[in-house]
Amino acid sequence: MKRRITIDVRLVRRGRRAAVVALEGGSPFDLRLALEYARAYDRAPLLLAVDGGIAACRAIRRRPDLFVGDLDSARTPPPRVRAVIYPAEKDFSDFSGALSEARAMGVDIVVVAGVLGGRLDHEWGNLLEVGAAAPGFAGILAPSSRGLVVVTARGARVRKLRGRTVSVFALGGAAKVSLRGTRWTLRRRELAPGSLGLSNVGVGVVELAVHRGVAALVFPEPRG
Repeated sequence: MKRRITIDVRLVRRGRRAAVVALEGGSPFDLRLALEYARAYDRAPLLLAVDGGIAACRAIRRRPDLFVGDLDSARTPPPRVRAVIYPAEKDFSDFSGALSEARAMGVDIVVVAGVLGGRLDHEWGNLLEVGAAAPGFAGILAPSSRGLVVVTARGARVRKLRGRTVSVFALGGAAKVSLRGTRWTLRRRELAPGSLGLSNVGVGVVELAVHRGVAALVFPEPRG
């Protein structure tokens, strides 16, 4: 049975509007977990279904506020739901379109179900889109049964991580960050995309400040 563990994340700029984005690779468990995280910021978060992500919405009996996609997986948009339909031949992903729609709706915080877990090239594309979109939001969170990813161009404060593994990576280019509350701290350290920042350990309240660029905090779930 999958565990339902959430991590207390406070973003540097606390947003007032949150949205959950359901991708095709997200399971019903992932979507429920994403909604739980989003409610920590907004009691009534918006729900955006991205093409095949409508299946997870149906599985938990939640009607999305918006459907976006090119219908290559969903075939038809859900009834009585506002829909933005993209052409099949386009130069952006459905997820990229959903992030643009979220910005247009005034969303500050995005929680994504299914960033990982779909087709291999989709996973890569999703991560790159998250890194590119992060400066436009207070933060983008991606929770799953495997752990949590927090992507931010500003910073975050995370509690209840003593003894747990945490990694920090530059995403989409070099970043300058400060990190404390971990066994190995960073002070205005330049991070290039790579393994520097891998496998740190929380020893208190973990605080990340992003001085330049975009950084990802990764909290893997303990094995066992």
